Amino acid sequence: MIFNKRMAGEEKLNVDSMGHQVIIFDFSLIRGLWETRVKKNKERQRKEKERLEKSSLEKIKQEWNFILECRKKGIPQSKYLKNGFVDTDEKILDTYGKTPQLQKRHALSSETNKEKNKFIFQLSGEKWTEFPDSLKEQIYLKEWHVYNTLIQTIPAYIALFQDLRVLELSKNQINHLPVEIGCLKNLKVLNVSFNNLKSVPPELGDCENLEKLDLSGNMEITELPFELSNLKQVTVVDVSANKFHSIPICVLRMSNLQWLDISSNNLKDLPEDIDRLEELQTLLLQKNKLTYLPRALVNMPKLSLLVVSGDDLVEIPTAICESTTGLKFISLKDSPVETIVCEDTEEIIASERDREQFEKEFMKAYIEDLKERDSAPSYTTKVLLSLQL
Repeated sequence: MIFNKRMAGEEKLNVDSMGHQVIIFDFSLIRGLWETRVKKNKERQRKEKERLEKSSLEKIKQEWNFILECRKKGIPQSKYLKNGFVDTDEKILDTYGKTPQLQKRHALSSETNKEKNKFIFQLSGEKWTEFPDSLKEQIYLKEWHVYNTLIQTIPAYIALFQDLRVLELSKNQINHLPVEIGCLKNLKVLNVSFNNLKSVPPELGDCENLEKLDLSGNMEITELPFELSNLKQVTVVDVSANKFHSIPICVLRMSNLQWLDISSNNLKDLPEDIDRLEELQTLLLQKNKLTYLPRALVNMPKLSLLVVSGDDLVEIPTAICESTTGLKFISLKDSPVETIVCEDTEEIIASERDREQFEKEFMKAYIEDLKERDSAPSYTTKVLLSLQL
């Protein structure tokens, strides 16, 4: 028998009665080493907790949370703010929380929320492969929120839900939209992102009050029916992470469109009449195959944010770079959106769809931050993005 000492533990090489070599690990040393690390980690956490408790930032956070709680309960500012200092005495919350007037207010608020939730249907979890039968009896509903299920089909009886305003069906397995969806005349929001759609029915164009359309992350949609030109109230269209070769004609006819995300597609050029989208404010084109940008972009007075992937661009109108209209032109160099995912994140992301979703959320946060910064440059030649998890 041979003994080999290793740093992680003790390894033994035995030969059994059949003449096979059998490796046996003694985990006592590993356990001891691990316990030591756990103790050190707990000690670090304890010290960090003590540091935070003494920190002025933590105190400010506690005071702010206390103020928010007081506001929720309708407590007068004079009761917890004295000479510019916040009195965080919990008795204030207890005393005012028990007054008949506040109890009545809370009861009314609770009743209002209960009444509101009565019109909202929510469903999530992979245990669901189809909609519950009881749903067809609740035609008074105004909102559906269904996500992260294995549901593949939207029932035809959805046509009965004439009061439906919001249809949020993201991250399911839906493979087609029923023609009955065109019966939803009051629908304002349709989100079927990150499903398995390959096409959209022309009947969707009958949803004349639709304001937001999200088809992103379906990966396979190549075109939209011309009938969607009827959607004159739409302000937001997101068709990113699909297989569009051009901006659909119907989208160019959506006269109130303000936000268009057609990133992560197969665009090679933009239509010369893109400036017919006079209300457009945000245009996201990154991760396409564009080699030039049309001069028509200069003629869009309300366009305030234009994002492209600059590696393949060989022609950019000078007027865009020197725009005096307040346009933020962001040219992402070196494909930063594709390289921001670190090695640890690669292990988490299991599919291209998940990767697109991750990058989409990251870009959304980046754009929101950009809009909030007053000092953001009007023209950025290179944007380097990094992420620490």
